[in-house]
Amino acid sequence: MSFAAILGQERALGFLRRMVDRGRVPGALLFLGPHQVGKRTAALTLAKALNCEREGATGWDSCDTCPSCRKVDAGVHPDVISVAPDGQFIKIGQVREITEQLGLNPLLARRRMVVLREAERMNPDAANAFLKTLEEPPADTLIVLCAEDTSRLLPTIVSRCVPVRFNPLPEEVLRRLLAAQPGGAAPQGDGLDFAVRLAQGRLRPELATRLPAWLEIREELLRAFRNPDGALGAGLGEKFAKWSASGDWGFVLEWLETWFRDVALLAAGGQEGRLINADRADDVRALAPRMTAESAAHGFAAVLGTRDALARNANKHLALEALWLTLCQEGLALPGGSA
Repeated sequence: MSFAAILGQERALGFLRRMVDRGRVPGALLFLGPHQVGKRTAALTLAKALNCEREGATGWDSCDTCPSCRKVDAGVHPDVISVAPDGQFIKIGQVREITEQLGLNPLLARRRMVVLREAERMNPDAANAFLKTLEEPPADTLIVLCAEDTSRLLPTIVSRCVPVRFNPLPEEVLRRLLAAQPGGAAPQGDGLDFAVRLAQGRLRPELATRLPAWLEIREELLRAFRNPDGALGAGLGEKFAKWSASGDWGFVLEWLETWFRDVALLAAGGQEGRLINADRADDVRALAPRMTAESAAHGFAAVLGTRDALARNANKHLALEALWLTLCQEGLALPGGSA
């Protein structure tokens, strides 16, 4: 992919272009912004542009066809190092491997690149070890840290990097990108509208591949909200087990968050145009007058509590069923209830 193919980040790419055109690319950059908005793609494309082998070409972008560009695209370039969290964290062992590689001369590249994905997830030992690398980076190396924000990064790391800010993707860009995602049928109509709103400015490939199943899950949950007692008797618990086994439990919780967020929005007098479930506005509208914004916030908090329990390795099936029972007991799942 070339820079021309990266959509919705014109400001960030313009900043990078000015640095490249002036020949003043620093030793360390900090790409800041939400996950899945193009930070890692931009970093790897920058690596291609700095090392492109095209002949007689002008301009700052990569050619996408020379051996160097193809190696970066295939993830096999020996001088373009991409590091992601190992489990929950980037660990000190990973940082030590980077340090060892940086102690050697680049094999092919004019400018070696190290990309740290989700750099805010470095554990304390890794962060302190990486700081030493940033204090004396090799002259032939560019280090790019990708993070959502600076709050979980050491201030000393932040101070040694030039920040580049990436924004959530505009809805019109998300529509184009989601419709073009490979691996599944492109979402259409109301499904595409919901996918764009659910994405919240992030390109999520699973929305193209899992969206049909997720829309069915949403309809099951909406039916349960309309008639919770009957839904439980008709096997909602079994559905929770199925969703847990299929890995769709994350969407169940995410959608419940959007549901209570939408109900709270209308209960507080907000505009329907801001609903995430705008294509199911009738359902939200039916419940909003019977629930206060405060009680909807209680439901939202209950969902977050379930997320926390699952992060501590709670049983997914039991956690989902317990959440639903809690919502029913507190009146948050009942058509006429209130907390």
